[in-house]
Amino acid sequence: MPAAMNKLQSFQGGVINRIAITLLALLLFILAQSALAKGSFKAFERDSLAGIEQARQGQAFVLVLWSIDCPPCLHELKLLSQLRDSGLEERLILVSTDGADYRDDLEKLIALEQLSGYEHWLFNDVLPERLRYSIDPAWYGELPRAYFYDEQGERIARSGVLTEELLMAWLSVYLKK
Repeated sequence: MPAAMNKLQSFQGGVINRIAITLLALLLFILAQSALAKGSFKAFERDSLAGIEQARQGQAFVLVLWSIDCPPCLHELKLLSQLRDSGLEERLILVSTDGADYRDDLEKLIALEQLSGYEHWLFNDVLPERLRYSIDPAWYGELPRAYFYDEQGERIARSGVLTEELLMAWLSVYLKK
């Protein structure tokens, strides 16, 4: 009889642990949602890219992925700030791969670099790998990363810092249309 009681107690402890972990994950998700709602960042979730692509259907645009902990990304943000009056603002979407706990720092950086005219998204998942996979199964998280979309929705992925020459060449093609 004692062996059966030990198994029952072990089973009950496992169930309680699973419930506690689920509740903790739910609480973290709710806190992240409320933190995102306070700022100019939209919550980037697994279905967000499909929504962005649908909203931009028939339009060429660039999706830029970056992080506050990525020095090349910060260099790229400075370039995007310099190009903000070139017509790029309405064609560029910035997605930070940082979590909601970085929101205040991200907001300050966006204000400092005068990038508020761009559309901003912020990763919102306990497992950012799921979001990376939803964007591109072949992408392993290297930053900076950009996706150049044409009007047909076809895209070209590019890792590494964007250059002014590349962006201006892209703009010269798509601003005329």
